[in-house]
Amino acid sequence: MRLINTYLILIFLPFLSIGQDFLSWKFNDRYFSFYVGTGTSTYFGELNANNEINDRPSLFTSGIEARLLSRVGARMELSYLSLSESDKNAPDSSFQRQRNLSFESNNYHAHFGLTYYIKPYQGDYYKRWIFDPYLIAGIGYLKYNPAAKLSGERFLLREAQTEGVSYRRWSLTVPFGIGAKFRVNEFLNINAEVLYHLAFTDYLDDVSNTYATEFNSSTADFLSDRKDEVGVLNPTFYDQIGPGAARGSPDKDDRFMLMSIKAEIFLPPNLFSGKEKPN
Repeated sequence: MRLINTYLILIFLPFLSIGQDFLSWKFNDRYFSFYVGTGTSTYFGELNANNEINDRPSLFTSGIEARLLSRVGARMELSYLSLSESDKNAPDSSFQRQRNLSFESNNYHAHFGLTYYIKPYQGDYYKRWIFDPYLIAGIGYLKYNPAAKLSGERFLLREAQTEGVSYRRWSLTVPFGIGAKFRVNEFLNINAEVLYHLAFTDYLDDVSNTYATEFNSSTADFLSDRKDEVGVLNPTFYDQIGPGAARGSPDKDDRFMLMSIKAEIFLPPNLFSGKEKPN
């Protein structure tokens, strides 16, 4: 029994140490915080004809932030987000509605960002503003792989080469946006944020240029041209759709927007260094 008690003490001792330091919140300032959040992700591109904002939960994000200067912070953030859209939501008899394409994609995104706070730092983290607005910009990395369903089965569109090209599975991004932190207590903030992301690819949705003229399978052919699934909605557009014809618009890359609510907690001051900061 004594051996078990000793074992339990050794396991929980680091957590007890952190807890004691966490409670000594007025003795040391804290420059690092950790946050988790959820929200929505919206894609903008050829398949979102109406630029509609997604209101379904489709985002999970977490990250760590460091306060560098009075008005400047830095963050590292990891996110999981799903993107999807369909030509079925386009206006009736439009080219997009006749084209009848769709996609869905589960994506992973990482970004490094710099935060500019509108209000200066108060001098101690527990004296921070109740309402603290900020701007943010950075650079990110997105891993994506669009897919679509055909006869109830899910197919990866990149492998089908619907436009006769094999594009990358990743893209650099440029995120920028606005947010605000709302102080709940000494240790906790609730943050609301909107981040718009420019992607350096036009293939988040698998649609960019022209219909392929050759296919590696009949399934790839069906995934590329799906106008016959809805019949003739507009004879002019119906006749325009075919091998080699315009399928998308390559002059503008795809984008996406993340809207999130996050819970942010301030970390003990010696969590990374292992040393106490001076009072």
